[in-house]
Amino acid sequence: MRYSPMRFALFLCSLLLLPFTIASAHEMPPTFPAFAQVESHRIRIVNSLEGAIQISTDKGQTWHLIGRVTAPATQSLMGYSASGYAQPGTVAATAVHGLRIRVGDFDTPDPLLINILPKEFSQTPSLFGGHVSGLSGIYTNIPVGTSIFRELSPLVGSPVFRESGMGQSQSLLPLNYIPREGDVLQIAVRQPVNPLSEVFFDNRAGGNVRVTYADGTKNVITHVVKPVVGIGRYDGCSYTGVGAINTNHDGVITVSTAPVTTSPLFEGTGEERRGGFQIQPAYHNAQGDGAGAPSVLVIGSRKKPPAPEMEGTPPLFYGYFDLGWGMDQPKHSWRMEVQHREGPWQPMPTLIGSLPLALADVSALRLVRDSPGDGPWREAQVKIAEKEYAVQALADARAGKSLIERGDVTFSASAPDRRTAFVAFYLDGQLRGLTNTAPYSFRWNSRVVPDGEYVIEALAQDENNQTLSSTRTKIWVDNRHHVETSGG
Repeated sequence: MRYSPMRFALFLCSLLLLPFTIASAHEMPPTFPAFAQVESHRIRIVNSLEGAIQISTDKGQTWHLIGRVTAPATQSLMGYSASGYAQPGTVAATAVHGLRIRVGDFDTPDPLLINILPKEFSQTPSLFGGHVSGLSGIYTNIPVGTSIFRELSPLVGSPVFRESGMGQSQSLLPLNYIPREGDVLQIAVRQPVNPLSEVFFDNRAGGNVRVTYADGTKNVITHVVKPVVGIGRYDGCSYTGVGAINTNHDGVITVSTAPVTTSPLFEGTGEERRGGFQIQPAYHNAQGDGAGAPSVLVIGSRKKPPAPEMEGTPPLFYGYFDLGWGMDQPKHSWRMEVQHREGPWQPMPTLIGSLPLALADVSALRLVRDSPGDGPWREAQVKIAEKEYAVQALADARAGKSLIERGDVTFSASAPDRRTAFVAFYLDGQLRGLTNTAPYSFRWNSRVVPDGEYVIEALAQDENNQTLSSTRTKIWVDNRHHVETSGG
């Protein structure tokens, strides 16, 4: 791997902050009865510089480009305690400011993570996001709180696959997986067939926690151990929205009470713009620094001492919550509402900073969603994300930052040395051609793909498939949207 000052700085940062990111205790992932799920979409990420970030709503038949990788992950990193409740090779957390994937083995003393981060994190890695990812981070140019960090986010427990061969087959991440540059990951986002429509919290010790499903079924699933009475400063909340879900992982739901920031300053600098509260199961809460915090609603039984029971299990801490939110699509958005002294339900108030008693008179809370995002809604969100990226990519091409090509295009590897056994040509992470004959070039018919941005990478490899050199070319294909049915 070539030297990068930015990645070296991230590595140092991760070492300095390592004591704060190690899990406090090793926990085996829980077991629970299976529930019916259906795939809603897939997220595909090429783990290399300028690697494609794509979405598919038809199980990988077609892909839509929504962003690119600015720095790939090359290591895994010990995670926070709740990530130990996640199964290896699955999404352990979904948040507006980062996605966490559990890797490693059950025999490792602590859970390991790789991370997918929005562009703001890569700009200020020491100030943002709680868990500092260092070299375990796949850094992207996607803004915080958008697309895969919002409407297109995965759900906790979604399995993660690695592509092989021509990209036509995938396998689950192996145990003890360590990311390599060039790996292609796919997250198969699975949502429940019978999703939640409401979660009710009676905000008093001993109060009920009741869920309502889309089919009308209602169940009391647990009780309140400690009510929430205040709010605190939680990372990412200033990019989330009042009453919206900021984070869902195996041990927490974080709800923002802060509006989406309009300040050009980064969160945590300048005037305070964060605000929110958390919902945690009793055992997980007892293990951390947040035990007894006024900004945490603690749920579960009153076991003494507490033992794991809800951590990493559906419906609250596995498989039911995405980050859907938006004023233009309120019926598809999770939103928190409050009840003051048994009065009418009201929207979550706007609250910023650390206010230990701001919610002291809240008698009940409820997370509600009128309708989960269906297929047409999700496809519309994909088109929005794709168009927003395409507008910027086309502007970059016209400014000379990438080549504008059409028809047949020839690519060549740069100066392969005498050890070169062959050169492999990849189009956005998919193998498209091989040659072992000088001058190691590849002729590509660009008419077989839709117009848009692509990255062609030529990898010169030795007889042991070790990469000797790489040549990366970013192009904008401009065939006026003509797509042929054959060619390569």
